[in-house]
Amino acid sequence: MPGTNKVHIFGDLWLPDPNRELPRQELIYVRKLLNLIQGAGEQHLEEAKGLKGKILATQYKPAQANHKADLQTFPEWNLIEAFEVFRKKEVGWWKERGVTRPGEYLVRPSGRTNAAVACHLYNPTFSVDDPFDGETEDLTNPSVAQLNRAGFSTRNNCLLFDHLARRDISRHCKEIYPEDLFDIHEEFTFALRAAMKAKVEICWGANVRQRMLKRLDQEPLRLWGDFTGLTLYLELTSDKKSWKRFVIFVAHPQRFMYVKSDGERAQAWRRRFGASQDRALTLAAQLSGIQISSNFYVLDVRLPQNICVPRQTSARKNAWKGQAVAQLKEIFPEAILSTESSHRIRATKEDKAALLQVLGVLGKIETSRVSQTVNVPRATDDKTLRNLRSQKIVNFWHGLENLAYAFIPIADTKTYPLRKINAHTISCLSDKLPAELQKSDCWDWEDLPASLVEFIQVQDGLKFNKRKIMCRADLEVAFYLLQRCEGNPEVLDILTLAFAVLAAYGWMITRPRKPLIDNMLVLRESPNDVIARKCSGCNKEQLDDPFAYWSKSDPDCYALWYHFRSNCGRPECTTQNVSLLPLDNLVRYSRATQSGLEAKRLDRFEKWFLLHPEEFGVLPGLLKVKCQGEACQETRLVKSRWTAHATPRFVVAVHKCAKSLKRTNWVPSGYLTVHAGTLSVLWKRFHEHPGFEITEYPRRPDIYFNTSLSIAGRVAALIEAQRLLENTSIKRKRKASEMTVAEAR
Repeated sequence: MPGTNKVHIFGDLWLPDPNRELPRQELIYVRKLLNLIQGAGEQHLEEAKGLKGKILATQYKPAQANHKADLQTFPEWNLIEAFEVFRKKEVGWWKERGVTRPGEYLVRPSGRTNAAVACHLYNPTFSVDDPFDGETEDLTNPSVAQLNRAGFSTRNNCLLFDHLARRDISRHCKEIYPEDLFDIHEEFTFALRAAMKAKVEICWGANVRQRMLKRLDQEPLRLWGDFTGLTLYLELTSDKKSWKRFVIFVAHPQRFMYVKSDGERAQAWRRRFGASQDRALTLAAQLSGIQISSNFYVLDVRLPQNICVPRQTSARKNAWKGQAVAQLKEIFPEAILSTESSHRIRATKEDKAALLQVLGVLGKIETSRVSQTVNVPRATDDKTLRNLRSQKIVNFWHGLENLAYAFIPIADTKTYPLRKINAHTISCLSDKLPAELQKSDCWDWEDLPASLVEFIQVQDGLKFNKRKIMCRADLEVAFYLLQRCEGNPEVLDILTLAFAVLAAYGWMITRPRKPLIDNMLVLRESPNDVIARKCSGCNKEQLDDPFAYWSKSDPDCYALWYHFRSNCGRPECTTQNVSLLPLDNLVRYSRATQSGLEAKRLDRFEKWFLLHPEEFGVLPGLLKVKCQGEACQETRLVKSRWTAHATPRFVVAVHKCAKSLKRTNWVPSGYLTVHAGTLSVLWKRFHEHPGFEITEYPRRPDIYFNTSLSIAGRVAALIEAQRLLENTSIKRKRKASEMTVAEAR
């Protein structure tokens, strides 16, 4: 028996005296719950003594090749009969809606209703050898096999059952099943819970947790001592005067199927997340009095398991899923359902060639030795920035490779040596990642390994206007926007989805510019190295451009990537041939074409409407201007442009405001001004006049800006000016000719 400083809670659980461990306010609440526990504890001990012989007699019964659990029945509630009633009701629900679904896909609980521990799972899936083997404890299912190795099996006095008994894809159950169908399943589930004798119930996974917290009246008890940080839930009776059992929520077994090796990353991940799982299961074992494997999720070598199956087996399971999806489609035609098992990421020949070029320079650099800041001059030139870009690309593929080897059984190290990354290994890595997954039933963002989340969130190009991806919905949007991922992200488990996005992103940042265009572009330093973007069609946010290119001839002009022949990737975008534009409307941009990026000739209206420098006279060539942004007093010296009005006007300058970070107007003090847009409109109106080309007529600002005349009147005046000019020229030529003749005489 533990020392006198500890108090008995229940079963084999002893904790330090709460009077010494807890603050007074919390102690009142804890004492209330402890009184409920201890009041029912004595009655439970008497019941346990009467059942102990029966439990021990079957506890170590050898498993048969096709084992069917021996279901204990009681006079007040017969499990077998109740399940048959439930089966008829559930199958009838589907038939009423015109669909016949096999009753054999309804899976019975495994174990005895007088077991010490109840293991509560969500629903049976098709990850089994035989879908018609209607037992929850089917060791061909990876999740159930993991529970068995951890010590939770019918042979160790446990009852295993599913919240929803029908074999289906878990995501479909959660998102598509209507509440009245849930009611049919939960009617049986809660009848089973009412009849079972277990005082400890372990709920595996977030789906079960959500339904249980929704349906049950529970009191949380935050523990102390060795179990500090854990919360034990007490299921109370309807009158709240006593409790029925302890409920413990733990992670789904699928979460730990990410562990595929004993490498450093995998071990660190097991220590971080496996420790809390082991503590929760140890708590359950002590409360129930059963023996389980110690530190299974942190240390046990049996945790990593290869769940890859032969292609024929995978095809057979996909066929089962396909039949289930077809049945659901009959009733829920609008639902997004799929059984796709391959979401490969394909790289183009240009992508692979660009990667070879990058690796040719930096392929031998170890990730830990790459510095992005050392020896970088303040005025960084384009060549240095391009080298940094190459380093970041190599860093990304090194990081993705390390994560893949930590969580996915891609290949042995002889075939793909660790830390010897090259174009071949990257191509195989991105090709095999999504294809080798599709084995998990975990769908929530919270189920992703923390190291993988961190890796996703540090990528500049996996952000929306610098906002990190924070949920599954964001990840699904990224899947669509990258446009290299095949398939539907909504049917992927969370790990497959994450690696599919990362592989597609890796090829996206590696993609090259066309050689001729690349010579016309430059990279820039922060804050111009990353550009937030939007779709030119639907106008919605896109992933940021992590390596923004700018025109070499005009460094303030952002160079767009190629336009998409289809939409931007979002399912709701219906526009074709879209481009990804800067999100900030004040950022100038150009198409990535030779004509769009070459040095622009002086705008034609400037030659005709504006004074040439030699015509400035006393007008200043440089002028101090002030920002017109709200409450901004910033000034700067700019090169002035003057119109050829009778009284010249300053053409308003447009620059970025340091305060608002937006492009604003900048004007001088004491001068008339005009906007360049006004001049452009005037120029356009001249060009729109039928049969008139302004550049073929004399440069006459006095006519251009004569507001007393309409455009047609000004055109007529220019034509007349041209005629007079020609007449004058003829007269001059005639006079010159006459003078020449006279001199000859």
